[in-house]
Amino acid sequence: MRVIKELFIKGKNKIDRFAMFLENGYNKQTMITYVTLSIVLNLIIEMLGRKSPIKGIYHMVRQPYVFLVNTLILLMVFSITLMFRRRYFLIAVMLVAWLGFGISNCILLNFRVTPFSYTDLLLIDSAMDIMNKYMNFAGEVLLVVLVIVAIIFLIICWFKMPKLNHRINYIRNGLLVALIVLVTSTSLKLAIDAKVLALNFGNLADAYKDYGFVYCFSNSVVNRGIRKPSGYSEKKVLEIKKNMDEKVDVKKAAFTPNIVFVQLESFFDISRAKNIKLNKDPIPIYNSLRKRYTSGYVTVPVVGAGTVNTEFESITGMNLDDFGPGEYPYKTILTETTCDSICYSLKDYGYKTHTIHNNTGTFYGRNEVLPNLGFDTFTSVEFMDVDEWTPIDWPKDKFLTEEIINTLKVTPDNPDYIYTISVQAHGKYPTSGEYPTDYTVTGADEDHEISEEHANELAYYSQQIHEDDEFVGELIEALSAFDEDVILVMYGDHLPSLGFDDDDFEGCNKMQTEYVIWTNFNALSKNINYKSEDLELYQMSSKILEQLHISDGAINEYHQTCKNNEDYLDGLKTLEYDILYGDKLCYDGVNPYERTDMKMGIRDIYITGVHKIEDGYLEVNGHNFTKYSKVYKEDEVMKTEFVDSSTLRVYDPDVEMLDKFYVSQQNSNTHVLFTTKAYLYIGK
Repeated sequence: MRVIKELFIKGKNKIDRFAMFLENGYNKQTMITYVTLSIVLNLIIEMLGRKSPIKGIYHMVRQPYVFLVNTLILLMVFSITLMFRRRYFLIAVMLVAWLGFGISNCILLNFRVTPFSYTDLLLIDSAMDIMNKYMNFAGEVLLVVLVIVAIIFLIICWFKMPKLNHRINYIRNGLLVALIVLVTSTSLKLAIDAKVLALNFGNLADAYKDYGFVYCFSNSVVNRGIRKPSGYSEKKVLEIKKNMDEKVDVKKAAFTPNIVFVQLESFFDISRAKNIKLNKDPIPIYNSLRKRYTSGYVTVPVVGAGTVNTEFESITGMNLDDFGPGEYPYKTILTETTCDSICYSLKDYGYKTHTIHNNTGTFYGRNEVLPNLGFDTFTSVEFMDVDEWTPIDWPKDKFLTEEIINTLKVTPDNPDYIYTISVQAHGKYPTSGEYPTDYTVTGADEDHEISEEHANELAYYSQQIHEDDEFVGELIEALSAFDEDVILVMYGDHLPSLGFDDDDFEGCNKMQTEYVIWTNFNALSKNINYKSEDLELYQMSSKILEQLHISDGAINEYHQTCKNNEDYLDGLKTLEYDILYGDKLCYDGVNPYERTDMKMGIRDIYITGVHKIEDGYLEVNGHNFTKYSKVYKEDEVMKTEFVDSSTLRVYDPDVEMLDKFYVSQQNSNTHVLFTTKAYLYIGK
């Protein structure tokens, strides 16, 4: 006991001496300011994220330890400034940055369900392209003013905020920073061990509510990719491979039909929401198909936004839950490496692989990422003849039918895999009620009344999915008449950002949409019998290929052979890590997949002539021009008038012999997707 008492006294003395060391010559008010700033900033951010001061305070009172950990993270960030003479300016920078993140989160949550995460910073380029669809002019001006004010504020801070006029005690301050880091990391570990916080979370919106913005956003910064699974080793991977090889169907595909996937934007059966009532079913064709053909619920990885993550799961068969919170692999790992996918699985069977999307080709960086997934062509809206748009300027989906049929016709000697991504039913949904709709929406009863604004946006959404339903009917009709065998797979990419939660549904949840598998041939005569069942989206491609006896690809083979194993998800994560981040042991250490030389569009675009017409104007003639075609003279883009698919018009009174002309397909001067060969002007 005496020894323990002596150790206790020695420890206490050391703590007292350290406290005295920090206190001597150190302003207590500095630390009080840092702590107060962290608390107030955390509270403001939570109020913004919850869109209510009361809810922010309630969160602080209801979950004090979570609030404390979030505050400690902010304190840890601010404490770094103790090591610099321009301390106050750095505090101002960090304050503006965190407030900016909080305000961005508040703004985004008005348009979508998913909160602001680190990956959104990687999507700024894409976000600028669609900002006008979510914000009116006044909102855009206000946002620009806020950015300008923040920049001016920081410039003033740089010149006006004083430097420390005394020598920094780096040892003392370093020890203090280390102490704050230790306290913060210890608090985090205790919270994670006690399951008060989580490292990974499937539902980002719920996580931000439960764990706080600061923690979740910080987690999205540092927790990216797939964490190395415990027990990852050559032995473990070889065990998984052996297990797959013992169960795999050795029968090789003799029947290779075309495979068309259609991912429908924000599409689901809204009538399954029990607290609202519609005057009629907006998707009768789709619901009829569900009753007559293979169907069920498919669990998608996102809700309200994140289309690209849905297609990632479908194309690769990988579980997005294994990646960092809020991560978009299209903006992280897939910019660096090729990846196992259904495209590569189909290559040895002669398939040509295509993506069709009636939105801009650069959105989410698809034009750069899809070659790493093995696609041969990518037809984005810049290569389509679209002349009809929704009231909020999204291209209508009915034009996709022609694109799908034309793509199937391009390769008459090869089967095709086509991944189609629609966009028409995209938000933000108008609340004004000014746009025509055949639908009226009310609360299901007196206990579930809805506002006029919410009824308007639900009615607008119902009109858009009804038009998508008509597109589905037209596509079925066109494929029925097509003279090649086709398997068609359709599903919604996620629920719309209309405030739906799990409590609004019975027998399903907000992470599920409805899928249908349809064929234009007698499937049973080909020994194909797809079972109606609920499944995860990352299992869908393997479900389709299994009946065709196509087991190529490590992920595809794993789903087909190991989906009933108890350690199924653990094994899947091990393979995913090995393929993308590990030693590629499942490939004997060498990535077998090469990036494809992907062609933008399926039609050849070229110039056949340039000639003067009148008053200084030139006509550029050629083939397959669209409204996104821009004429260049040398390196200068010219104001281009689209006349038709064979004619563009520009004003150039100074044209000279042998001037070089090009036509580029682009959605902006910085987003050029394709450029023709040069055409030399040789006069009339």
